[in-house]
Formats: sequence, structure tokens, C-alpha cells
Amino acid sequence: MYTFHSWLRYAVFVVGLATLAYALWGWLGRRPYRKRMWDLASAFAVVLFLEVLSGFLLVFTYRFFSGPLGLHMVLTMAAAAVAQLTYSANRRRPREERRYETHVWGAGLALALVAAGILMIRSSLFA
Repeated sequence: MYTFHSWLRYAVFVVGLATLAYALWGWLGRRPYRKRMWDLASAFAVVLFLEVLSGFLLVFTYRFFSGPLGLHMVLTMAAAAVAQLTYSANRRRPREERRYETHVWGAGLALALVAAGILMIRSSLFA
């Protein structure tokens, strides 16, 4: 389970960066909102929730806990919440009012929270 949780962070970064890049492409190019943005934002939220779920399973099965681990968990859960709120905010809007800018800020903040959470328990993001 630890290996799965550890390797899943790469999927979080890849999908998160793809979401952020596509949102920037749409926002800076003033393009109309497309379904692909919707799909990327959804995938990012799902991957983050899988990361949170696997983290909880690790804590409850291995029963280890330290101060930095608690902050790591809080930051990762906050990132998942931001990703979901960003997706939900655009989902509630009519199609013509959906904006890439919401995804730029949401995906950027979620990725920053994930990076901060990883740096709480590791010395590098990819080590």
C-alpha cells in the first residue's frame, strides 16, 4: 500500500499539471470552454481523492503517526477539497458562463498544497 501511495503522487502531479496547462491554454487564448477541461478537472479530483484514501488506509493499517504526518494529511485533504470545489463551481454554472480561470486558480492552489504536503514529510518532491 505504501508503494501505491508513494507512486500515486506522480499521477497527481501529471494530471494536475495537465489540468493547469490546459486551463492556462484556454484562459490565455480566450478560447471557449471545452469538455476536455471538464474531464481533466474531474480526473484531477479523482486522483487526489485516491491519494487521500490510500493515505488513510496506510495510517489505519500501519498505525504510525507523527506531527509532520498530520500536517501532510491536512494539506492533502485541503488540496482534494480545492480540486473538487473548482470542478463543482464550474459544473453549477450554465455552459456559457464556465471559465478556464477558475481552473487555473483551483488547480494551481491544489498543486501548491500537494507540494507543501509532500515537503512536510520528505526533503524533495520527487525523491
